[in-house]
Amino acid sequence: MASDVFRPLLLRRWSAACAAASMLALPAPVLPQPAGDFGRCVSALRAELKRHPEVRSETFDTYTRTAQDLRADVERFTATQPEFKLFIWDYLMRRVDGQRIAEGREMLARESAALASIHARHGVDGATAVAVFGIETDYGRVRGRYPVVDATLSRACLNLASNERKNHFFAALWLLQEGLVKPDEFRGSWAGAFGKTQFMPGTFTRYMDDGDGSGAPDIVNSVPDALATTARYLNGLGWLDGLPWGVEVRAPRTVVEALNAPEGEHGCLAVAPAAARCRTVEQWATFGVQGVDGQALADYTAAWPRWNGGTTAALLAPAGPDGPAWLVTPNYQAIWRYNRADAYGLAIGLLADALRGAPPQRVAWPTDDAGISRAEFRELQSLLLQRGHCGVSVDGSEGPLTSAAIKVEEARLGLAETGRAGARILRLLKGEAPASGGACGPAASTPAASAPEPAAPASAPQAPPEPASAPASAPEPSLPASSARSE
Repeated sequence: MASDVFRPLLLRRWSAACAAASMLALPAPVLPQPAGDFGRCVSALRAELKRHPEVRSETFDTYTRTAQDLRADVERFTATQPEFKLFIWDYLMRRVDGQRIAEGREMLARESAALASIHARHGVDGATAVAVFGIETDYGRVRGRYPVVDATLSRACLNLASNERKNHFFAALWLLQEGLVKPDEFRGSWAGAFGKTQFMPGTFTRYMDDGDGSGAPDIVNSVPDALATTARYLNGLGWLDGLPWGVEVRAPRTVVEALNAPEGEHGCLAVAPAAARCRTVEQWATFGVQGVDGQALADYTAAWPRWNGGTTAALLAPAGPDGPAWLVTPNYQAIWRYNRADAYGLAIGLLADALRGAPPQRVAWPTDDAGISRAEFRELQSLLLQRGHCGVSVDGSEGPLTSAAIKVEEARLGLAETGRAGARILRLLKGEAPASGGACGPAASTPAASAPEPAAPASAPQAPPEPASAPASAPEPSLPASSARSE
């Protein structure tokens, strides 16, 4: 297949260029660079070109001469990633909803031939690859608006000691230099992740794959290429064909309290034998853990041939012993490493399950104010417009204007002012008589691909980790901070 020939050729080009320091040409004249503190950072990075012989000096100068300083944006969005700011039930309800499930099933059918080939090459099933596409960019609707060179440059300038950040910046330059991306299309999230499944440049150079046989991997325009690159990356992170990402379970409270492994605490899934908070499936069974409907853990082997008593698993109960719980496997760890947040990992896993036709999550989240889907969110925003909150966009996305309008309505109704879009405020506003006067005129929906309001926190913040990179998309809330992004 074209991809089998093309991939090694590209990787040889990249590897050979990176190793050719002794063969550098004489440096080109230094062109004017940005001024001030940002300019000093650009100059410091230019001085490192000798460590990145794959990038020509004229390429560096061309793409940095007019670069924007996005450091303030990067810092602001890093602190407001929805994976860490929203209640997990809000995050999941808006991402694993009927619309995304229906469209994902349509894509599974439409791309069936490409997905079968991808599965054969990389061992990653179509439902998982499509789920990543759906969560990352809503199947391509959400497009980043930041020039990738500017974003990766700005992130590097925030931490010049980070080789990872600098490598993504130099990889972005190389992709432009080699014509693997077009300058006018090379836009992405505030962290520099780009394409339909959001890859950081350095990660893309290592895992790019040609899924449509065109001879050139293009994750900006080609759905098969984006799905193939995603599958190849998951395979590289340890994905095992025939193993579920996780199964919903019921566990004794004492077991959850002692062995719950949220966020980075399930890193033991990547090592063998089972250690830390990880145990084998057989050991979990002896602790009283069983399938959510009471079935024995061994019963899952029928659906998942790689699942057995010796499979390493961790217990994940994001809301503690009163909420749902899953035994998650090394495949969950591979998903989690794509964007390093349990909310994100569960969104991918649950959406993939839904695309396969599996039943939905059984145990409810421990809240008396459930999350709402994107369709319900748009309905809520329309109700806010009817009540005179004219700055609100009917886009189904969280943002400061929607949050501020909700607070006003909560105060009017005698509720605590949280600004959170949940089932309670939607129910109360729907139960009222329609507002008269049409203060804001007709409620027009904002197209899904346009940039919604910047994301705003809806719950007490958790500190996000130093990126698996960074991106989620803030004026692009559907784009997770930096997916497929770093090792």
